[in-house]
Amino acid sequence: MIRLQGKYRLTFPVTPAEIQFRGYGNDIESTSTINLLTNNRISGRRPKSISFDFFLPGDTEAPYIEVEGYQGPREWLAGIDRLMGAAVLLTISELDLAWNVLIGPCDGRFVGKNVDYHGSIEFPLFMKDEFVTWSNQTQVLSPSSVIAKQQTARPNTSGKKPKKKNNNESLIAPLQALQRDRIQSKVKGFQP
Repeated sequence: MIRLQGKYRLTFPVTPAEIQFRGYGNDIESTSTINLLTNNRISGRRPKSISFDFFLPGDTEAPYIEVEGYQGPREWLAGIDRLMGAAVLLTISELDLAWNVLIGPCDGRFVGKNVDYHGSIEFPLFMKDEFVTWSNQTQVLSPSSVIAKQQTARPNTSGKKPKKKNNNESLIAPLQALQRDRIQSKVKGFQP
């Protein structure tokens, strides 16, 4: 049984026989078809999209309808229109798997004397992460912006004190004394 659970819950009335998983593999676009009757599990990477053909019976009393309260294809299609563009949880009970997918448009047509709906639908996987693009050229051309936090100095845990060398004091002291003498001589010249 395949369910769509979001703001509204929508269950496909007849479980499709096959499901196609598109785009998983070693960077090669591929399609894998899984038969739901064999209860296969998917191993490996996640798909990019999930698609399948579905059938909505026009006769609401048909014995193969799996959902209680199924009201017909028009009401079911109105329910998928309410979910259009939303991210929902797609669960496939035969595979014991679930994915967050986006609801897109479904293609199909009404056929037969009971006005059954035969359609196909594809659900792309919904990823909340932002897309990050990386280019070696832009990295080489633009300088890297590194934000460095200033760290406090480590405390002296050895108990030793550094030797202080005051080389600057030996040069500054004679200059200060010379300046002091010049100022005092000018001040004495102005005193009456």
